[in-house]
Amino acid sequence: MGRRKIERIEGGILMREKIIFLGVSLVLVVGIFSGCLSVTEKGSLEGEVWGESEPLVGAVVEGGGCTVFTGEGGKFLIEGLSSGEHYFFFSYPEYTGKVIKAEVKAGETRKISQEGRVYLVPEDEESLNNYIIELYSLGFYERALSQADLFLANYPGGNSLPQVLFIKGASFYYLGDFQNAISFLSYVRDNYPNNEFSDDAQYLLAKSFGEGLKDYGRAITEYEWLVNNYPGSEFLGVAYFEMGDCYYILGFYQEAYSNYDKAQSYGGEAGRKALYSAAHCLYKLENYPEAALLFSKYVELYPQTDISDDAQYFVGAAWYKAEEYSKALVAFQNCVNNYPQGTWYNGILIAPAALLNQGLCLEKLGRYQEAYNIYLRIIREYPGAKWADGSSLIKNVQFRIEWLKNNIL
Repeated sequence: MGRRKIERIEGGILMREKIIFLGVSLVLVVGIFSGCLSVTEKGSLEGEVWGESEPLVGAVVEGGGCTVFTGEGGKFLIEGLSSGEHYFFFSYPEYTGKVIKAEVKAGETRKISQEGRVYLVPEDEESLNNYIIELYSLGFYERALSQADLFLANYPGGNSLPQVLFIKGASFYYLGDFQNAISFLSYVRDNYPNNEFSDDAQYLLAKSFGEGLKDYGRAITEYEWLVNNYPGSEFLGVAYFEMGDCYYILGFYQEAYSNYDKAQSYGGEAGRKALYSAAHCLYKLENYPEAALLFSKYVELYPQTDISDDAQYFVGAAWYKAEEYSKALVAFQNCVNNYPQGTWYNGILIAPAALLNQGLCLEKLGRYQEAYNIYLRIIREYPGAKWADGSSLIKNVQFRIEWLKNNIL
């Protein structure tokens, strides 16, 4: 999430990287990975790597599963590349690295750029910081960490230090190293509280505890710090939503509902999901009529999302729990009619469960023959039907059929 602010930094992003010089000055291009050696249905890239005024011999070029070194005149040729777009990384001692995206076509040798040259600039704080930003924004977190370490070694008192420390912590987060993420993100929060990245750091700190370490109580504390200390943060809506998730997981449904309700006022994706989750809180709190109305509101506002079918099913489930069987019957019918291919999170069809519940509603209303016919329909159309947890739904259907035959019909 913290990437959004980085993407707004003004000024050209210099896509560069610093890699330790291997001390190799080669004329021949050397392929490190075996993939570079196969040229069947493959393509090639060629070009030159230059410094400010002269070609760089021995510069490292990486990309497409290959590593080569520039030879005389800074020239390089990478063969055996798969077709499509690849990112290529260029580095040379005491220069800031650079990353370029280039397209490879089978059977062709293409230039790395229109000019055919890649220019590197001598390393300084600004160019290295910009390169770190670019690597992070593109999702190259391990490379961003490597360059951040270089920055910390070469510019320990640099003006961009808070930003680099944040990127380091955020990169650890996205790589799943939550302990290191917590260490760096909390350092940014505590030592640079007024920096533009402080709320980003606080947000990812909360996520590191919650989604990362599953320490939901501590995550709640960190989310509360965010909303209390950064009232203008762009993360408030999603923070309230995710704080609601933490309370929900812990079984505190009233607190979860309160946070989901706050998240809705911020709109956006978090507000949409918060509406659905708030309805589930009411369902858990056994406030079934209000839950049904909230699920209905979700379907009305968002009829075609990935959870609209779930919401429609729970409209029926909530009305059934409220013993409003006629309303539940209509809701389950709408679920089958409007979302015939709808599935739960695990891909199991929702329609058979909606039909079974439709039959139960009909039984409650004394319309036994209609219920019996629906059960037969399930057997006929969904012979392997399952509940959302994977257990057999057909067993329940067969039980209802036998009960009706033996007691009613």
